Formats: sequence, structure tokens, C-alpha cells
Amino acid sequence: MINKMYYEQIEEVTMMNEAVRRLKEKGVKVTPQRVAILEYIVKVNDHLTAEEIHNYVKSKFPSISMATVYSTLQKLIEIGEVEELSIKKRGEACFEPKSEGHHHLLCTSCGKILNIALDCPPDCPIIKQSLIKGCKVNEVQAYLYGLCPECLRKEKEEKAAKS
Repeated sequence: MINKMYYEQIEEVTMMNEAVRRLKEKGVKVTPQRVAILEYIVKVNDHLTAEEIHNYVKSKFPSISMATVYSTLQKLIEIGEVEELSIKKRGEACFEPKSEGHHHLLCTSCGKILNIALDCPPDCPIIKQSLIKGCKVNEVQAYLYGLCPECLRKEKEEKAAKS
């Protein structure tokens, strides 16, 4: 147990050292607040709202403002460290570490956002076309709406209980 925790801590430190290196490489001023914001996003690796990020970072830096969080998020998006999702979680934009392309499913029952790994087939009509209305499409991201496995299970149990 101790060895596992030790290795997880080493992995986390290594991951953050890499992130700091990338920030410096891209000419971004490295501040403790920026590192804390990026660290939290990478560590949690989920679809976080700016408010959730702010609440966490505020525990380390009580005077940090939402404006600082938003400006840092914008900078991290610009340099490709973080991605802003167009899909809204409880009406708010969400942020996640930039990663390989994937789609997202918003559970219409609980509001959870799940990563969905689906490859766009080579014969996809969107990708297949060289131009669409004069635009070249490089990537397709789908936002799916439905029920997550947990809510689907609950729905089935409720239906079975009524039968």
C-alpha cells in the first residue's frame, strides 16, 4: 500500500514537472496559481467547471479570484494544455486536459459527462468530403445526450419494480 502511494506521488510530480516544462517551453509565465490550476485539471482528469477548479485552488490560494481562474484557463486553452467543451454541464462550460480525440456523452438524468471513444470511420460523409461549404474538416467531435450506465441501470430497476 505504501509503495503504491509512493509511486503515485512520484508519477504525479513527474507529470507536473513535464507540465511546467511545457509551459516554460511555450513562453508562459509559470506562477504557483497557474501550476495549481493545471495540476488539478490533470490530476482529476474529468470535466470540471471553472467554479469547481476555483473552489479547489482557493483552498491553496485563498485570495485567488475567478478572473484569475478564467484567464489561466484561457491561456491553457491557447497553448493546447486544456480543452474547453462546448457541451454544458449544469449550464456551465467544462474543461479537461487536452488528450487524444474523443466524443462526450452528457447524461440527461444526472448531468455527468462521459468520454466516449469512437473512431470516425474512413467513409464518414463529413470526413470523406474534401471541402464542406468551402471549409476543410480536420476533426469531428460529437456531443451525445442520453443516460449513463448508472442512470440506465436505475431506470431499468424502476421499470422492473413497477411491472
